[in-house]
Amino acid sequence: MIRTPFEPKNGWVTSISMDDALRFNGETAGQLACRFERYRSILVWGEMGVGKSTLTMALGRSLAMRSARGRILSLDPGTPPFGIPGAVCAGRWHDNTFEWGDCQALCTLDASRFRVPVILAARRLLSNALKEGNEPVTVIDPPGVTRGVGGAELLTALIETLHVDGVIVLYPTSARPPLSEELSALPVAVHYIPAALEAKRPARQERYEHRTALWDRFLSESVETPLSLSRVHVLGTPPPRHRPEAWAGRQAGLLDQQGETLQMGEIIRLEGPCLTVKVPWKTGRQVSAILIRDAGRNAAGKIGTIPRTGRVGSGYGEPVEMTAPEVRPETGQRPISSRLGPAWATLVGGVLGDPLLHVRFRNLKQSLFFDLGDPSRLAARVAHQVTGVFLSHAHLDHIGGFIWFLRSRIGPFGSCRIFGPAETIARIENFLGAITWDRIEENAPVFEVCEIDDSRLRRVRLRPGHPRVMLPDVAIENGIIIREDTFRIRAVVCDHNIPSVAYALMFPQEICVRKERLSAFGLRPGPWLGQMKQAILSGNPQTRILLPTGETRRADQLAEALTIIRPGKKLVYAADMADTAKNRRKLVDLARSAHTFFCETAFAHKDKPKADATQHLTTLAAVDIACQAQVERLAPFHFSRRYEHQPGMMYDEIRSALPADSGLKVVGGDFDQVTDPGS
Repeated sequence: MIRTPFEPKNGWVTSISMDDALRFNGETAGQLACRFERYRSILVWGEMGVGKSTLTMALGRSLAMRSARGRILSLDPGTPPFGIPGAVCAGRWHDNTFEWGDCQALCTLDASRFRVPVILAARRLLSNALKEGNEPVTVIDPPGVTRGVGGAELLTALIETLHVDGVIVLYPTSARPPLSEELSALPVAVHYIPAALEAKRPARQERYEHRTALWDRFLSESVETPLSLSRVHVLGTPPPRHRPEAWAGRQAGLLDQQGETLQMGEIIRLEGPCLTVKVPWKTGRQVSAILIRDAGRNAAGKIGTIPRTGRVGSGYGEPVEMTAPEVRPETGQRPISSRLGPAWATLVGGVLGDPLLHVRFRNLKQSLFFDLGDPSRLAARVAHQVTGVFLSHAHLDHIGGFIWFLRSRIGPFGSCRIFGPAETIARIENFLGAITWDRIEENAPVFEVCEIDDSRLRRVRLRPGHPRVMLPDVAIENGIIIREDTFRIRAVVCDHNIPSVAYALMFPQEICVRKERLSAFGLRPGPWLGQMKQAILSGNPQTRILLPTGETRRADQLAEALTIIRPGKKLVYAADMADTAKNRRKLVDLARSAHTFFCETAFAHKDKPKADATQHLTTLAAVDIACQAQVERLAPFHFSRRYEHQPGMMYDEIRSALPADSGLKVVGGDFDQVTDPGS
């Protein structure tokens, strides 16, 4: 057993003390232990953020104090209260200290996608525990997958597989317990307990920090172990072997012939058939197989889900680098993408399709949509990761994909913010009100809709089947409508005979580590680099960073010696607007020094009368604005269908209008060039 103290005050589930954590609607964990002591196996059921893990730990402690018969199974690989992320673990209380030992590797944080492996690993944990004799009461902390088919399958399978005879359902008082019909039909005792008011859902960054701390602690004293892939079975969903760089940082489970986990570790490198894995200690038993799925370190050194590699526009995984696709009559609607530092931006419908710009963050499970044109090329799961939609205006070709987006968001995907000009709230509310919502129960999508004017955001929360909730207005300063740790968004309202909003997506400065400097100082890459970057970006340069050598240095000193710091990149998205002096001034100011400028270019210059009549920009107007703003790349889009069979003419006109010394690059139109290295 590995003994580690359990410190609830520093736990990730809540920030309340142990005494507060034991109170659940007037019942202490001790009272619950008295009530459930006669049971063999107790499942604590509830969604993330209701204090499920806190209650599980407190109940296990109380059972141990009463009769030394408390054991805990932690089955949530993504947010475990103890043990190892990417695994299921067993633990117990002993002498007021928490001990954990037996773990079964999953090598994933996604219990919803890998439900069957979670259940099989839980069965192994229970089987191993029963071999020890002394059948204690087992308290089970399952994943927070409590919605839809996946939640129902997981609930019923765990109850049957682990021989559960009592279920504690923890639920917020403001909502019905999840899967209430399934719970009512269970052949076991079910007890409902309202969640503590102090319980809250942990923030994304908090979950990253917690699981990374557990993993780093597990690997704190580790050795490098070589394995030959020609002598072991490789299981799970490993990366392709021709991409050795995709293996580094992945979690790996070392298994014996029976599939039991011998050890877990982190892959250091793959060189040909030789795989080097860092493990806490060498196992004395023969390794028969190695398990690899999608858990590992991201570029910031945090433990997270590593995206799969896919095609741009395929709607899943991490898009490959691809810009300036071939534009010909037969392929004139191929996606156009541009890479800018921490994200890929893909114009899904190409230059002729209805506008929809998909921005996918490289190291986060997060996307943004600018406009909602034709989404038919995207898989529904892309919408699951969208946290913000930024509408320019409500013409059909810019909002027609909302029904697809709405349908794709049915399920437990959290709230999504939608921004747009005046009357956006009424329009989204009308979309929702036109549909009958009698069969989705708690799976209804949730939207925070924000209307932009020059000085404030007017906000409302909308959810089908629920009354609208008015939210406080938010003042807009310097056009900034979103301020996040990883990006900011600025908006300006332009004129298209109706309000049309243009947006700038701005990233923080980039900190690039110089590998030759690391070697010169005798330092190896590791999580400390991510800690250094975070300290600089968060404005805490005095933070002391623990180095692999055991020394500590200030973050700013390390950054000066080891890195190059570049200004953050900016993407600007400007859809339909009239070619007026006021619009041009606004757009030049918004796009100044942008890395990539997606600018609507509906008409050729010869058709300027048509452009003026319909309040659109021409090729020459887009070039002039881009040059005045001194952008690096101009990505013209939203060509009129009249140019469907001659898109090259539009690009010729754009390039001929470029000043010789401008240095401006045009994205698209190179018939024999399919990719662009980006930056």
